[in-house]
Amino acid sequence: MSEFNFVVSCLDANGQKHDHEISLDSQDYKRHYEENYSVLMQNYPPDQAEKHILATKKHYIEETIAKKLGAHTPVEYDIAEMINTLDRDVKGVLQTEGLR
Repeated sequence: MSEFNFVVSCLDANGQKHDHEISLDSQDYKRHYEENYSVLMQNYPPDQAEKHILATKKHYIEETIAKKLGAHTPVEYDIAEMINTLDRDVKGVLQTEGLR
């Protein structure tokens, strides 16, 4: 698993916009996804659980960004790019593990 860096634009206390580099760990992302996916699969039919998992992925990223930025308010970032990058890494690792 890997760590990926993404740019997040934020507003500081004075209202000035600044770019911050945020790292997201695909191992943490995978663990969060698996824990929540299991709960969703218990509470919803498979086709409905799949619909809810995107919200779970977004929540993980938003929560992680908020923790890392503290008092700064994130105003602009590409959450779709973040999800796609993390998903590709997780799926690549899963496929590699399946070959062993």
